[in-house]
Amino acid sequence: MKIFAVSLGCPKNSIDTETTIASMLRHRGGVLVAEPSEADVILINTCGFIKSAVTESIDMILSIAQDKKPHQKLAVIGCMVERYGDVLRMELPEVDFFAGTNDYESVGRRIAESVQAFRAPQKISTDIPAGRWLAATPPWRAYVKIAEGCSNRCTYCLIPKLRGDMRCRPPSEILKEVQELAATGVKEISLVAQDLTAYEYMEGHGRIDLADLLLLLMQNSDIPWLRLLYLHPNGVSERLLNIIASQERICKYLDIPIQHASTEVLRRMGRPYSTTDLEALLASIRRILPQAVLRTTIMVGFPQETHGDHAIMREFLQKWEFDSVGFFIYSDEEEAPSHRFSDKVKIRVAKAREMELQQIQKDIAHRKLKTMIGKIMPVLVEGVSHETEHLLVGRIEGQAPEIDGVVYINDGTAQPGEMAHVLISDSYPPDLVGGIVNV
Repeated sequence: MKIFAVSLGCPKNSIDTETTIASMLRHRGGVLVAEPSEADVILINTCGFIKSAVTESIDMILSIAQDKKPHQKLAVIGCMVERYGDVLRMELPEVDFFAGTNDYESVGRRIAESVQAFRAPQKISTDIPAGRWLAATPPWRAYVKIAEGCSNRCTYCLIPKLRGDMRCRPPSEILKEVQELAATGVKEISLVAQDLTAYEYMEGHGRIDLADLLLLLMQNSDIPWLRLLYLHPNGVSERLLNIIASQERICKYLDIPIQHASTEVLRRMGRPYSTTDLEALLASIRRILPQAVLRTTIMVGFPQETHGDHAIMREFLQKWEFDSVGFFIYSDEEEAPSHRFSDKVKIRVAKAREMELQQIQKDIAHRKLKTMIGKIMPVLVEGVSHETEHLLVGRIEGQAPEIDGVVYINDGTAQPGEMAHVLISDSYPPDLVGGIVNV
């Protein structure tokens, strides 16, 4: 069985895709292929969080279905199916298999069992670990999901509806996965969940939270870089910050999606903190982790966002100078509580506000990147640049994979997956440029 896979959306989807593929291979045998035309089974893991993600997923399905051969099976899984499953089944007869956000181990087994187009079963793989197979990331980095679902109730968000309430994995299971990945040569692991700070697992007579989990991983693995993605502002404690500060191998990179800085907008969003709370949090971060790279996301044009709310957001951005910001215009999803809110912001107004904030952040990022020129920094080399074969590309610990900028290496040689020391010589936001040096 030859499998071609596409994973859309966030890194959590990539892990779900890997789990599904692993299950398919264990139950049917086979290999991954690089082109859909070569496949017996085409797997598309969809995102259904907002309208633009749904559109991207539908376009991908239609594009692949258009060239689908009679013997090929097309399987569509994930959040979009969970959200629109009945409609999709009626509108997309080209798809042979649908599954929502179920147990992806069982989804892979059911896909494999549904495939009847093969003349004879191939040799079944026995060396693929249950629940994990590195298909969506290069061998030197990986994502590890520590929890599924979300128990927060943000008024604009459909994740609890699509994924259910938060369920945390046992710490021993997470540790085992991290140790196995490190043993294969993985240099960087990113812990992911909808809300890492809500991690909580009752084990024996005690409660293990995210801070405890980090200490467990640091004490029992030798992974060089451990990265934390998606820290809810309400759950970032001083204890957590102090542990990050004390552990050299935990990346000093904090991805904290504040969504907004106006107390009134945050209240309508269902975010349980205020402008004052955010100010106190950022002050603690700057005191405990002054070297940390700060990334956030900001939603523009939420219902009833006033010019005054926008001014608060603008001034907050100028005051605290995040290293990286992702801006999103509010998407009015019918199933979300915010859909019922009155006084929707006109799209032209939201776009103008977004452009203003983007320009402010562009100037901040440009200034911050320039301060790195002349510094020698550890870089995880990713390989030859897609832009030209004359450059290598890599990342410092302040650059998350597939999210932030990169380091273009214009002097020296290194293999993908190696750690190299690079002297930064220039910056072109969001990227840096430099050459490898011996230290």
